Amino acid sequence: MGQTNDIIPNFGWPIPYPLKVILMNNILSKLVIGILISVLLPGLTQAQISSGGLPQSMISSLAAREYVPVLEYTAQKPSDEALASRMNPQPYKAGVLVPADVSFPVSGLLNRMPDGSAIWRTRIAIPGARAVILYYDRFFLPYGVRLFLTNENGKQILGAYTGENNTEGNRFATQEVQGDVVYVELNIDKGVSLEDIQLHINRAASMFTAAGYLDPYSNSGSETIALRPSADFAAGSSSVCEINAICPDGRQYEHQRKATMRIIMPLNDNYVGFCTGTLVNNTNVDCTPYVLTASHCEGSNSKQDTTFDQWLFYFNFETPDCEGKQTAPNGHTVSGATFVSRADYDSTRSAIIGDFLLLKLKSNIPGRFNVSFAGWNISENLASGQRYTTFHHPAGDAKKISVAYALSPGGSFNQQSVRNTHWALRYAVGGTEGGSSGSALLDPDGRVVGTLSGGGNEQGCIADTNSAGKQAIFGTDALYSKISRNWLYPEARGNASGQLKPWLDPRNTGALTTNAIKADNLCDPMSTYITNRDKNLERYINIYPNPSTDGIIYFQTNFPAATQLYISVYDITGVKKTGYMVDQTITGSYSIDLSSYAGGTYLISVDNGNGAVVTKKIVLLR
Repeated sequence: MGQTNDIIPNFGWPIPYPLKVILMNNILSKLVIGILISVLLPGLTQAQISSGGLPQSMISSLAAREYVPVLEYTAQKPSDEALASRMNPQPYKAGVLVPADVSFPVSGLLNRMPDGSAIWRTRIAIPGARAVILYYDRFFLPYGVRLFLTNENGKQILGAYTGENNTEGNRFATQEVQGDVVYVELNIDKGVSLEDIQLHINRAASMFTAAGYLDPYSNSGSETIALRPSADFAAGSSSVCEINAICPDGRQYEHQRKATMRIIMPLNDNYVGFCTGTLVNNTNVDCTPYVLTASHCEGSNSKQDTTFDQWLFYFNFETPDCEGKQTAPNGHTVSGATFVSRADYDSTRSAIIGDFLLLKLKSNIPGRFNVSFAGWNISENLASGQRYTTFHHPAGDAKKISVAYALSPGGSFNQQSVRNTHWALRYAVGGTEGGSSGSALLDPDGRVVGTLSGGGNEQGCIADTNSAGKQAIFGTDALYSKISRNWLYPEARGNASGQLKPWLDPRNTGALTTNAIKADNLCDPMSTYITNRDKNLERYINIYPNPSTDGIIYFQTNFPAATQLYISVYDITGVKKTGYMVDQTITGSYSIDLSSYAGGTYLISVDNGNGAVVTKKIVLLR
């Protein structure tokens, strides 16, 4: 990437070329001022409202990672049944659940450090997995304990997870880690009783698709390579005819786009599947984190909280540009939900009368997530010929948009006993696939009027393949379960656990509509998340090696929120030699080339522009 001085503020620094950058985990949304991208590794930002920081094993003199015990499990990729028929709705199957038995402390290696702290690590391997999700049936971290996950080469870091992630029931889940090896690490402060720590992983998901966006983490070198085209960043296996949500068709509905989420759930047939959900507002306008999706996304008809407490909800999982060539999807993730209400669903039958599932996230939405709550409309009077829009995650892919103008109120889904239960439409732009299930249909004002059940077999994509060149099930007709009917869902016989109204209109106002609202800091006034104003910058940055024999200096970072960094290099007399800027990074590994400098001692300063500075003395050996 060439210099772009015309768009960058002048901080009085000489801007050298190149600054080699290896971006390990979202977000370096733009690298500026003579930054040569060596490996672009965008991915999800922090998962489950984690607090950032670096694993101690990366910044201590602990023995090499290869000495960590390995617990190996096997999983066999199933046949192409992962692609479900649109007429027999179910989640898009993307992974296989594998029984596991990983406990602290017996399943790993505990190292006592000289300062009284401890580091516990283990390694989980599922050969052949494209990515691995971990599920915890016992999870309790006392104050002073931090959990980190990394992939085989250490370029993807998830965490830190702390006591703030403890939940009632002590169950938890963490998002995908690239590849077939996951390092699990606990950093334990001095004085913490080991007996108070509860950590047991009882199963893992071996992902066989929908994990392509993590592939750049597999690069183990620092050689310069070209920025990859969008196909290389495909998160799932959706049709090439899908349209990214950020494209012009979706820009007028920013709040609704930001309310849409990707959901990964463990299924009761030992698979892991994808659906789409929407964060919805209520008449109290109190930021209650209600998620609306399809009942068929959970096939056992469960109304127990334990069924949903390990679901993963990905916000802002979308490309930042229309073509998808800048970076892979980014986003924020929340783990776990509780049951609120649903239409009864029988997975043995494909007939659907009502198809809604309302959940409540276990966590409030921090303002830094930059998401919104969608409004709704329970009117039955929707006119054809107007614009109807849906945002969705087909095949677990980055968020897409589809638009329809032909709408009918007389749809039903594989049953004739009850008529007019669904909105029937045909898309003029885009389409839907497995994984789109549960996505919201928006009226011309951007209000939710239905949830996607599925569709017929009308194919509107001539090149009906995904980014890997395999066949995709792309449909241009669809049926959305009506919110207007599900509001007081007759089949619930007055039971609030089978209706939407008691929850979305809790004050019984009789409102027919609500508007979208932005989930800003007011939604979580007690949030303690760390911003880029945090003064303890050293906690999130490691500068190495020291001494350096080849002049290459690396910066390892893991911030809980997007942070701008200013990097300066001084000689030992305090004369500034050069400076760099990187914009809005969260987790990354960067390298700068000082090989042309004379041997000796230099000072490297990293500043976040808000009064926090890390300075380290580096020796270059020649």
